[in-house]
Amino acid sequence: MPISTALVTGASAGIGRELVRQLVLDRGMTVLATARRLDRLESLAAALPQGRVSIEAGSLSDDRFRDRLWDRAMEVFPQGLDLLVNNAGIGHYEAFEEEDPAMLREIMEVNLVAPMDLAQKAIRHMRARGDGQVMFVSSVLGFVGLPYSAAYAASKHAVNGLVRSLRYELRGSGVRVWATCPNRTESEFHQVALGDRSGEEVRRAPHAEPVDWVVRSMVRAIDGRSTFQFPGRSARWVVGASRLIPRPFDWFMDRWSPGHFRAEMERGRAKGS
Repeated sequence: MPISTALVTGASAGIGRELVRQLVLDRGMTVLATARRLDRLESLAAALPQGRVSIEAGSLSDDRFRDRLWDRAMEVFPQGLDLLVNNAGIGHYEAFEEEDPAMLREIMEVNLVAPMDLAQKAIRHMRARGDGQVMFVSSVLGFVGLPYSAAYAASKHAVNGLVRSLRYELRGSGVRVWATCPNRTESEFHQVALGDRSGEEVRRAPHAEPVDWVVRSMVRAIDGRSTFQFPGRSARWVVGASRLIPRPFDWFMDRWSPGHFRAEMERGRAKGS
């Protein structure tokens, strides 16, 4: 069946916002977009053809909001939801032993618990219809580790394990569960992970890939069959190197990455101060 309706989380910026734009303009879909910032959602809807984007603002860390969001999706799409995009995610750059426990809980709630909750709702709905897709926006950090991003990497490893398991459970059901795993992408993620949630003057991560190019690859993968998809120029190479040459990869990461990413973290915070 053709995919014509989608629920996209984390739609106020970066990958999520571009996903909504491309799903509407390039694939002619109708989208329910959600994020915390109502003003961002309103500007997104206003920039796209009238009636193609519905919005619902709220925090995915609130289970009551997730219930309300799903009820809204069933109202907006009485004919059925074809695609759930679990895109919303947060990170925070910090040494693990110094991380605030409240931040650890927030990362896991937004990156793992909320996507699991929405995926359960969607799978029940889609299995009954015999058709649909649940797409997780994961990360190359679902396969490899990174210093000062331990909680984020742990959440993405868990997402990838969930995707692998659901692939077996849902075989023959008509429901496809898959993950797209980008490397660094142009967005506000890096800025927010450094502790700046002002939303002003976006400071992109060094060596980040263009968001429109990365998202275009993700959108094409909706028509594919892969369980894990690697958009952008570098994602597949990073994961491939970790698998094909694990010892050299670990040697490089062990000796180079701690100093590099600590310096990057400190420079980023200095710019934001």
